[in-house]
Amino acid sequence: MNPCLTIVLRLAQLVLSVIVLALSVVLLQGQRAGDAPVVTKFSIFLGALGTLMAFFGVISQIFAALRDSKVVGGLDFGTGLLQFAGGVAMAVELGPGVNSCSNKRWREMNSVVNGGYVVVGGSNYVFRNTPFESRCQMAFSVTACEFLLCMTFVAAGVFMIISSYHKKSPVVPKW
Repeated sequence: MNPCLTIVLRLAQLVLSVIVLALSVVLLQGQRAGDAPVVTKFSIFLGALGTLMAFFGVISQIFAALRDSKVVGGLDFGTGLLQFAGGVAMAVELGPGVNSCSNKRWREMNSVVNGGYVVVGGSNYVFRNTPFESRCQMAFSVTACEFLLCMTFVAAGVFMIISSYHKKSPVVPKW
């Protein structure tokens, strides 16, 4: 595989991973009551994993033994599978209704968007000054970026494995 194409793909992975990591951390820090949903924490893990794998992919282009390696391709596939699982988990947690950010009732009831409930006398209340609209947009952005990361890691894995099969073995002269 062309090293320039690999570097561009890895830089795209790096940018998307940092976006997932940053937005997930902001969602976690905006949790006002109770513990943050598990999918938010999983998204933080996926952002960090994607960042590390993108750096590893760039570094693998430096060393000839790792360049176009089946091992690196397998790690890319595994990371892509985890990114897909994170995207599906976040989409399930957000529930049906894309563009639900304008639906006030949905924003207040969704555990990722509402920032946590306060239980008062057996009733659940949300903080009224929670920035629901921005939290909603961040959650949908994390979901989209996780699916895009899945595609970039799978593409990198395919390119790596195809390139490993097309590697030319060194010619050993016969004396």
